[in-house]
Amino acid sequence: MLNVILTVILVMAIPAAAAAGPDVRIYTAAGRELERGQLAEVLDPYEVIIFGEYHDNDVLHQLEYGLLQNVFARDNKLAVSLEMFERDVQGQLDSYLAGRLTEVEFLDKSRPWKNYRQAYRPLVEFAKAQALPVLAANIPRQAAAHYAQTGSLAGVGAELEMYLPQLHSAPDGEYRRRFMALMGSGQMPVRAENLDRYYKAQCLKDDTMAESIADFLRQRPDYKLIHYQGDFHSRQRLGVVEKLQMLRPELKVAVITPVYTENPADLANLPPRYRNAGDIIIFLQQPGQQGEK
Repeated sequence: MLNVILTVILVMAIPAAAAAGPDVRIYTAAGRELERGQLAEVLDPYEVIIFGEYHDNDVLHQLEYGLLQNVFARDNKLAVSLEMFERDVQGQLDSYLAGRLTEVEFLDKSRPWKNYRQAYRPLVEFAKAQALPVLAANIPRQAAAHYAQTGSLAGVGAELEMYLPQLHSAPDGEYRRRFMALMGSGQMPVRAENLDRYYKAQCLKDDTMAESIADFLRQRPDYKLIHYQGDFHSRQRLGVVEKLQMLRPELKVAVITPVYTENPADLANLPPRYRNAGDIIIFLQQPGQQGEK
């Protein structure tokens, strides 16, 4: 059961397959269509960029890497923040970036995701080459699993308490409704009586990532930051975004949201129902539909 808990906590809302086709359409929430190379310029006014992703989508990972390069070309006071590493391995991540650990040593000590090499290594290696800070932003998975199992942070262990966020809440509202709908859809193997605990664990992750970002920018206010995470954590500016704006309401935060569609080339404009999904909407080839017209 613990493996199921960790899978649900770590891989919220991952579609079953990755889109590999070249078809991508990008729009602002106002309906302006963008070329890939225009993204960084449009995002210039923002201090924080939240890139929501489908974790197994290679096209999105390419876009993430390209955006990192392009934003850096415009502003070299840049930091990277990752859901995929947890607060308790920040020291190991810093040591690797500084050249004090080999890559093998770093990966052995940092619990990388299974798709690290193809999906997230390019981001870390670019940051290393350019001496950019990288945040291990997430809650240690042992703490999230404990919370999902018990519904309480009591007994989480002294070695993990230091990594818990200072503020934590699991509020009612749209985010909870979306979470319950997803978990009740049959996509996730969770019993109904466990949903409330799982929602609390989801919110714990959101609070931790939001606090990691807020704390970094409080210490280094001259920096711009790009945070990479699963789409569910930021769609409709909820989750991490909502929690970050509660901590730092003055920050200008842009949200990038992916959407699967059968054929992006058929889109003549931004469908109105997606205007609240984020500030930038990326339409991708629906999995299993590659090449179909």
